[in-house]
Amino acid sequence: MDVQPQQQIVQQPQHQQHQQIQQQQQIIQQQQLPPEQSVLVNNGSEQYHIPTVTPVKTEEVLGPEGGLDQNTGRGQSAKEEKQQGILRFDVITNDGSLKNLQSLMDLKNVFSKQLPKMPREYIVRLMFDKFHHSLLIIKRDNVIGGICFRPFREQGFIEIAFCAITSSEQVKGYGSFLMTHLKEHLRLNGIYHFLTFADNFAIEYFQKQGFTHEITLAKDKWKGFIQEYDGGSLMECVVHPKVTYLDIPSMVKMQRDTLNKKIREISTAHIVYPGLDCFKKGQPRIPIEQIKGIKESGWVSSVSEHQIQELQKQLSLILDTIKRHPDAAPFLKPVSLTEAPNYLSIIKDPVDLDIVTERLSRQNYYITKNIFHADLKRICNNCKEFNGEGSVYYEIADRFEKFIQSQINTIV
Repeated sequence: MDVQPQQQIVQQPQHQQHQQIQQQQQIIQQQQLPPEQSVLVNNGSEQYHIPTVTPVKTEEVLGPEGGLDQNTGRGQSAKEEKQQGILRFDVITNDGSLKNLQSLMDLKNVFSKQLPKMPREYIVRLMFDKFHHSLLIIKRDNVIGGICFRPFREQGFIEIAFCAITSSEQVKGYGSFLMTHLKEHLRLNGIYHFLTFADNFAIEYFQKQGFTHEITLAKDKWKGFIQEYDGGSLMECVVHPKVTYLDIPSMVKMQRDTLNKKIREISTAHIVYPGLDCFKKGQPRIPIEQIKGIKESGWVSSVSEHQIQELQKQLSLILDTIKRHPDAAPFLKPVSLTEAPNYLSIIKDPVDLDIVTERLSRQNYYITKNIFHADLKRICNNCKEFNGEGSVYYEIADRFEKFIQSQINTIV
């Protein structure tokens, strides 16, 4: 199956539509020809004749591709348009009636324009074959797309022959909505397997509609019944007999609500607790387990309050030792912007030992030695980046970083 490219929209003269209706009526008459003027097709359990169709010799006509109304608001969904009566869907076959002939002609014009690799006589032959059905998507009485398929009821599957949406109505969700209607229509008719040969351009569309390359239907059910194409990949979609495909959002919402109800029976995640006001009173930190709802959620601390206090003592002693080191002098205070006016344009995350001291005094900033070490390393890295390799300050930062590492290694 080919994917439809974007096409130019052309207005079709009304007299050309009448010409094509007459030509299609001639095709219907050809279907009554004796077997010697038709092709005998053997499909396992049944034999039937398909007339040999002569390509229509007329000017190119586009049918409903021309003169279509502009799309309704971009934000309006296909489902909303259906509810408002803008969209409707019909499943028809060639029953010889003028109404169905006109609709099939309109859909044929969409397929011919959107699937240029498919010979038009081949499209006509399948669409007007009485064994094939077509699902039409109709917008304001104009056929804007559809799916042509053949059901094999005894075998339990359908073969999708053509699928397209007119170029002016693409990227609006109509393609997915169309396939959803096909799934629901065939589910209600007891057919649960869809097969199609998709080319490389159509594979992505079919995958989004639930088709896969894994064929679950027994091979003897479909082999010899469907048309195989060179360069195409056979894909299958299986519908569930108990899923209402046109009401999936409501079904999913009901499942989600049921699941959330069960979760609330064993979880407290839905309970909202008031915020903390202890920090407004100047308290630097509180144990996590004192926060309302923490214990109720089943939280267990991996680090005790005693361990945190011990870490703060060790970090305080190490920081004092680091600040007394001879190479610490350039890093005790922030870099002077008077001496280095372009410093902040190069260094985006400045830090110094004065900042580290202030953060440590909060008692809730450096809760692990890795956070403490990261700030000290950033002091040295900033110095190296700003001054460059080979400078005196680069060498000082390099020595200072090695000393810092030796002190960090002493933390238990």
